[in-house]
Amino acid sequence: MLLLGETGTGKELVADAIHSLSPRRDRLMVRVNCAAIPVTLIESELFGRERGAYTGALSKQVGRFELAHGSTIFLDEIGDLPLDIQAKLLRVLQERQIERLGSPRPDPRGCPHYRGHNRDVDQDVRDGRFREDLFYRLNVFQVRVPPLRDRLEDVRCWSMRSSTSWPARWASASIGCRARAWTRSPVTPGRGMCASSGTRSSAR
Repeated sequence: MLLLGETGTGKELVADAIHSLSPRRDRLMVRVNCAAIPVTLIESELFGRERGAYTGALSKQVGRFELAHGSTIFLDEIGDLPLDIQAKLLRVLQERQIERLGSPRPDPRGCPHYRGHNRDVDQDVRDGRFREDLFYRLNVFQVRVPPLRDRLEDVRCWSMRSSTSWPARWASASIGCRARAWTRSPVTPGRGMCASSGTRSSAR
């Protein structure tokens, strides 16, 4: 499943919800932020490595795909993967096997996988930043998560829910502020608003 949407739209929450309704809900979903892992480590992080696979590899490392065996793996910002790693990921998806770095034997480990991306994947394919064959393999079922500015009721629900975790002495004041904000200054589609991450979306 390919989840598309702007940064902060809640792609990981969608993946969480799907996983919680699946037969694999009793096992922990493995999350990978592809953009946060250094290029030199991404292969061993995803697929694992054997001891001595390279200089400094003093122990065996279990990769994220192996950890997710029998569960689900969520690959966030998959478009930031280098092209050579994309080729290896394609092989994993096609063959349902992983090859640890430094190991001559493939390991049959398969698991459902959700991928999130915040850019136009079609444009990335045209620009040569994303493999076309991998895109078609990933794009079996696509879900576009709309931006928060187009889901105003979600903002209201989020603000009400978040107040339950605030100290009691702030609760009544925060509820009053929210009520005045919604009645006096309603948010309209196209106007920038603050997301839960604290960043402001660009006005459109």
